[in-house]
Amino acid sequence: MAIQHVFLLLLVCALAEVYEKTNPNVFFLNSQNFDKHVTKKRDKHVSIVHFYRERDSKSKEWAEEINELAKDWQGVYNIAVVNCGANEGLCESQDVKTTPTIKVYPPFPAPVQIYDGEISSKSLNNYSSRFINSFVVELTEENYSTFLNEKPSMPKVILFTEKSGTPTLFKSLSLHFENKMLFGVAKPEDKGLVAKFKVKAYPKLVLYKTSDNKSFDYSGDLKFRGIFDWLNVYAETFVSGGTDAVLSVKPWMNQVVPQLTKQSADDICYKHEGFLCAILFLESAPEDSLTTIIKSLSDKYGSKKDRGADVKFMWLDVNTDRGYFESFEGTSIGQLVFLKHGKRNRYVAHDGKINLAEVSNTIEKIGGGDAKFVNIKGGLPELNMQKK
Repeated sequence: MAIQHVFLLLLVCALAEVYEKTNPNVFFLNSQNFDKHVTKKRDKHVSIVHFYRERDSKSKEWAEEINELAKDWQGVYNIAVVNCGANEGLCESQDVKTTPTIKVYPPFPAPVQIYDGEISSKSLNNYSSRFINSFVVELTEENYSTFLNEKPSMPKVILFTEKSGTPTLFKSLSLHFENKMLFGVAKPEDKGLVAKFKVKAYPKLVLYKTSDNKSFDYSGDLKFRGIFDWLNVYAETFVSGGTDAVLSVKPWMNQVVPQLTKQSADDICYKHEGFLCAILFLESAPEDSLTTIIKSLSDKYGSKKDRGADVKFMWLDVNTDRGYFESFEGTSIGQLVFLKHGKRNRYVAHDGKINLAEVSNTIEKIGGGDAKFVNIKGGLPELNMQKK
């Protein structure tokens, strides 16, 4: 009996997927989305792609390192995987001769690289970082005043560090916020700048708004996702002509699951071209357990995450906006829909449970072109104002 149990355990392990479909760290590529999320991003971004088969001899081991890399570096790189067993044509088109293979897709005109180094998250990061371009200015006593005062409407992001060079993470952020923010790196010897921003410890990250002569300190972990989300709030307010008061006037700009109302609609849905608006139909604000699920989904599919469809999540008060809710025919309270807003308003209703696995599956179907959209007859009604 013990031998039988051991055999069954080994069989289960052998049949386990290299990457679970609910994996929140990596992006799953296929022939429908490869060009959109790798080829077209080679204007300035770097992709790392693991080509594998479920039964090849090394991919389960390699997947551990890919996952480790993706936990902290997804966004700096577009870290993705392709199952060649299910995507033979795609692997042939990418000249994958054997599996497993890891390829690095740097910005054009550099050619695609076959990675043949040590399979570790650290080595992959070190190798791929050489391809990251940068718009970061190295600040000195001579140029920092010019940097702070040029383009007054554009926020300045300054990293104070004792280390030499510019961190890969900071270079990548400068690419993501190109034409929205200016990035600079400063050292302890830049005494005028250090004094102006009262730098007492390193590293320190500061956002500065020239027109108001105001600065904002970042207090989270110095990792890509946290910094990106923090900067993105300011990019959407300052760059659009707002002020530092916008965050209090527009609380939805900094909420995990904002309410869709007449005031918030443009900021969280209507003016985000190419995004899906994921709307929860509820009678009251989402509970903490639901918010936690949506936070995980937002981390996976939100702005600039490079994963399939780009999605912004929100909730609608069905009592306040009954007409709006009823325009999504056949849906019910508690359901989630994905709206494509534009000249033709269309939606896909999510029919499963609201959890990471099932909602991810619906989003992947939409991103892969396998979901059927329903047209909203007569257009969307006007939303009501949020109650004070």
